[in-house]
Amino acid sequence: MKIQELNGKNVCILGYGKEGQAMQEALARHVPGAVVTIRDKKDSAKYLQGLDAFDVIIKSPGIPHQPEFDAVKEKLTSSTQIFFDSIRDSDATVIGVTGSKGKSTTSTLIFEILKAGGEDVYLIGNIGEPAISHLDDAKPALHRHDRSRTVFVMEMSSYQLINLTVSPQIAVVTSFFPEHLDYHGSLENYKDAKKHIARFQKKEDVIFYNATSDGAREIAMESPGTRIPFSADECPVSISETHLLGDHNRSNIAVAWKVGIRLGMGNDLMLKAIKEFRGLPHRLQSLGVHHGIEWIDDAISTTPESTIAALDALGDRVKTIILGGQDRGNDFSELAARIKKSSVKTVILFPGSGPRIREAIGNARADVCFQETDTMERAVDLAKKHTMKGSICLLSTASPSYNMFKNFEEKGDEFRRCIFG
Repeated sequence: MKIQELNGKNVCILGYGKEGQAMQEALARHVPGAVVTIRDKKDSAKYLQGLDAFDVIIKSPGIPHQPEFDAVKEKLTSSTQIFFDSIRDSDATVIGVTGSKGKSTTSTLIFEILKAGGEDVYLIGNIGEPAISHLDDAKPALHRHDRSRTVFVMEMSSYQLINLTVSPQIAVVTSFFPEHLDYHGSLENYKDAKKHIARFQKKEDVIFYNATSDGAREIAMESPGTRIPFSADECPVSISETHLLGDHNRSNIAVAWKVGIRLGMGNDLMLKAIKEFRGLPHRLQSLGVHHGIEWIDDAISTTPESTIAALDALGDRVKTIILGGQDRGNDFSELAARIKKSSVKTVILFPGSGPRIREAIGNARADVCFQETDTMERAVDLAKKHTMKGSICLLSTASPSYNMFKNFEEKGDEFRRCIFG
């Protein structure tokens, strides 16, 4: 549904977070004739009642399926769907990036490469501004001889993909492992949502997928277009030549490099952009040495797999790790085995998944000291007390922290505040 088709319609915006607010602004700008109602859980526990009174319901991605949606499923859509439908007749290209890990770094790196190449490029979606805010940036298809183009690099979460009926012309799948199972209900449902990045592509479209990930390969097989595998072995630089930490970033660089080649970027230009890229906040970000300890903010790591990657990246200098948060039922046995092989001496646990993590580490017979707390301030105080000078304290919780913080950014910001406070 194009945004213009909402003119004169009775529209409900369901959820008034970042995307809901952007949707309201887009409707006011493009279709002032739409009658818009905001429904949000924060305003009323009955926000899902009476949905059948609306012509169109634009659901925010953070709201999982509810029984009330079954009766109005034909009216449900999303701002992401409206964005894709509205720019369909423009000359814009969308590069959609998804994955259980690496999608933010990969999206931003692709964006930086294209920006360095002089492209009219925008970073949107789950990491940048909501896509719907950029409708006016899609050039109309008026001058086919004009070689200029608009490119949207769009980080796409499973929440945004789940109900889409359109896929980006260029898709990237960085990785796949269990995540958000409390939202999707099962691993297969989560995977099926991810498949929407490929499922509706056309033969002339292309998808890049991580060749070392069976799940990423399975998602790519949904595409009727060209399927291009990538791996860390295709990274054109060594990690030591960049500002990034961790061998896993070689894979992110490799696919950004291959996408750049596909879009005609020069090798020298891309190498310069890759080497100058400084990474993103809360992703293996060193906050410096304070109190004789190096503090690493990896608040983005909300799964056991991503925390294992953090330990692999930082090596034996990690002596203290902060774990735990909202319990999504993840299996922590592999993380426990990795901690047993590490030099970690102190494990600080948050409530929620903390007791299960402690049990898994105990079953692995890792020789660590456990500390438990329900505040970041106390966690940092414990780290100062128990971490050897000259070593690393790592915040990489292997769990989301919605039981304590609004999002991972707030968690990382609070970590920094407590260190410097």
